[in-house]
Amino acid sequence: MRVVIMGAGAVGAYYGGALARNGADVVLVARGDHAEAMRLEGLRVESHWGDYVVHPKVALTPEEAGVADLVLHCVKLYSNAETIPTMHPLMGDGTAILTVQNGITGGDSLASEFGWEKVLEGATYIETSIAGPGHIVQTGSAARIEFGERDGSVTQRVQEIPDVLSVPGIQVDVSTDIQASLWSKMVAIGALGTIVTAARASLPEVLSMDGGLDTIRTVMEEIVASGKANGVKFPSGIVDAKLADAIAEADEFQSSLQSDFNRGGKLELDDILGAAVRLGRASGIAMPASTALVMTLQKFKDGA
Repeated sequence: MRVVIMGAGAVGAYYGGALARNGADVVLVARGDHAEAMRLEGLRVESHWGDYVVHPKVALTPEEAGVADLVLHCVKLYSNAETIPTMHPLMGDGTAILTVQNGITGGDSLASEFGWEKVLEGATYIETSIAGPGHIVQTGSAARIEFGERDGSVTQRVQEIPDVLSVPGIQVDVSTDIQASLWSKMVAIGALGTIVTAARASLPEVLSMDGGLDTIRTVMEEIVASGKANGVKFPSGIVDAKLADAIAEADEFQSSLQSDFNRGGKLELDDILGAAVRLGRASGIAMPASTALVMTLQKFKDGA
């Protein structure tokens, strides 16, 4: 199976590197100094599964990458509108596009261009960053992709993809309710990432603040209310579980939203907590705490 990584940044390059290390037919679509470094010197990865350098195929455009059997769509959500229309050269009769993004909107954006017959939705659980051009650092013992069909069916492509992606350094799980999976991840990142960014503080600092834990709980509960109003079936006790995880892992918590904010980059605001707010309010759900957080960061969403 020929795999193309669309958007080989911190997440995409990690997964592409792991696949290349294990002999997969994979092409990384990247740009700028990062792409140039990977082409000239290879991709350097530091990870829980070992440190290595691989020399994957690197393309600057979808045209250069060519037709894929599987596309891992790893671009930032705010780049979807610009990127998705350029992806037609990747499409063949049997091509599947798997979203490997934050938030809940990626699948709909891709399906509006290519149709659901081409699209699978995924959630990824990984801590990774670009330490420099062509240099990825992954921390922690998770590098997991959970994915499935929008309707929950276990199709032939859903059965085949884990055989391709399940290599050392990548864990793969099939979900029969991917919307619940995406929204459950949103409960954590939508609340925690936005709060630490708005507070200009680490998660331990937020938890030590007067009202910090209550604020996190409130935003999580608002996200759950928005999801339920839109037909999402959450696991029982989702907020308590996510809070317990946040407290236990506070020292290791990293937010890509906060990292982007700190470097003056664009923010995935409208497609993460902003999306939950829009969908909730459209369904008659009051989301005052979440709305206030989105408003606080709104002027920064296009970067410095």
